[in-house]
Parts: sequence; C-alpha cells; structure tokens
Amino acid sequence: MHREFRKLLEQATGVSGFIIAVNIDVRGFSPFSMKVDSSETAIFIKSIYRKLIDGYFSDASFFKPAGDGLLIMLPYTEENLKEKASKSIATCLSVLKDFHSFCANEPMVNFEVPEAVGIGLSRGAACRLVSGDKTLDYSGRVLNLASRLMDLARPCGVVFDSGFGIQLLPKVLRNKFSRTKVYIRGIAEKEPVEILYTKEHTRISPMSKKPYEKIKWKTVTDARTLREIKTSLPRRIYSLPSEPLDSEQLIVRIEYPAVYKGARKKGLVVIARFNKFEYYMEAGEPTVSVSYEALAKKLEKEGVKDSWEVKIEIMYPEQ
Repeated sequence: MHREFRKLLEQATGVSGFIIAVNIDVRGFSPFSMKVDSSETAIFIKSIYRKLIDGYFSDASFFKPAGDGLLIMLPYTEENLKEKASKSIATCLSVLKDFHSFCANEPMVNFEVPEAVGIGLSRGAACRLVSGDKTLDYSGRVLNLASRLMDLARPCGVVFDSGFGIQLLPKVLRNKFSRTKVYIRGIAEKEPVEILYTKEHTRISPMSKKPYEKIKWKTVTDARTLREIKTSLPRRIYSLPSEPLDSEQLIVRIEYPAVYKGARKKGLVVIARFNKFEYYMEAGEPTVSVSYEALAKKLEKEGVKDSWEVKIEIMYPEQ
C-alpha cells in the first residue's frame, strides 16, 4: 500500500472543498492495549473500524486511522449543509450511545474492551490531496480543530465549536448540548472560543478555561534506588502540597539510566510516563498512590540495576 501511495504522489494535486471533520477517539485505549496481546488489540480495532465505517459513516468520503481512533471526512455543499450537519451530529450521538456494545456480537472478542469514545467535530474548507480518482489525504485547520475538540470531550461525549452552527440542528439535538468558552492550544491561546458539548456526558476541564500562560505546574520529586523501590510496600503514598486544578491532567513521570546490551549508557537517561497510579482525597488532602510493585517490574524489565537511582516526578496544574 505504501508503494502505491508513493506512485500516486507523482500526479497528486490539491483540491479545496468543504468538509465536516469528525475525530473519534477510543477512551482508555492505551491502558487496554498494555493489558492484552497485540493480536487482541488488532481484533478490537478492526471490529470498531468496520462498525463505524459500515454502520454509521457509510457516506463519508475519506477515513484515516489514528491508532486509537478514526478521522472521518464528510463533504457538504451550500445546498445540503443543514442536512449534513444535522446528520453528522445525530450519528455521533448514536456512536456515543452504542459504542459500549460495538463488540457484543464479535465471537473473537472474548476479553474486556474500552466502552467509551470522545468525539470532536468541526467544519469548513480543507485541502484534499488527490491523484486521479483517489483521495490520498486531507489537511487544514478544520482537521486540527476537530482533533483539539475531541481532546476536550472527556471522559466521553461530543464536542463541536460554535462555528459549526448550532442553529443548523433541530431542537431535539440542540437541547443535548451546553455552551462554554475555552482556550485551545495552537488555535485559540489568547482569546477563548465558544464550544458546545454533551451536557450529560462531558466535563470540560477547568484548565481549558484559563489562558495557557497563566497555568502553573507543580512538581513533586522523589529519588530512590531500584533496591529501595523493590523492598518498599507495594504502593507508595505521596501527599501533594496543593490540590490540582484538574486531577485528570496529573501525570507521573519516571527517569532512569539508559541501558544498552546490559550496560549503563553514560550520560543518557530514559524519561517516560508511568500510568500505574491513583489520585484521591485522603482526609481532605490530595494524595497520589504509586504502584512500586509495577514500577519495580518495569525497571527490571528495562535492565535497571538495584543500585541505580530512579527519579519519580508527580506533575499537576495548580489551582
């Protein structure tokens, strides 16, 4: 496929047109893919791709896999804008409602799978890269905006910007959405833009309502040898000095010496996120519990020696 793509590029040209960009992301895909075999991940992805393409977006002009989701292009004209806008929103709401049962009748899926999606929509002009009668790709602000809006749809839901045109939708659809203003990285960093989101499913992060330059990040740092981590209790409790602005943005990062062929690479370190942690309030105090048991297993797998020091950082936006 990649070689055919390369050949088609020789005669490729750009064509402008109007599209509705729909960005669908499977929530919880990363931890899911870490728990199951890669072949099971492939079965799941294939199943949901087929369901989305055949059952919900059969009229789309282009699909683009995103690993843990799907980018979908729906062309429209001045004459059919209202119809296409209403249909796209209604379809996305159906996907949101039905996604938990997408794999219910798939005999190959006999394992737990993610059950929620976040969806972002935007519409406008985009550049279509075409070669003959084949569409190779799309590009443009409308795609970037749909991606950013998808990221706001947490823990799940549907989000679109006010430029999409809420007035194009019938009242029964309009009533499912609430309005707010947000800042969007790379698109609306100085002045907020209005968005609409599913009021029953979506919680817009407080971080999105503050200019990026005003968000302050706090870091709690700890350093221990692998031996200390292995001989500690299975979980290490960290009390945070302040409450996060948005606990969903809290991350745990680890830093450890790089290993090559069993030996430590002098001057090189590996910095990676570590997802085996929990955030909660304990007696009114913000608290993070890090799985030292899982951390020790990961570090041993990477070839880290007992005497080597490992840095653990808990990072979060302050209120």
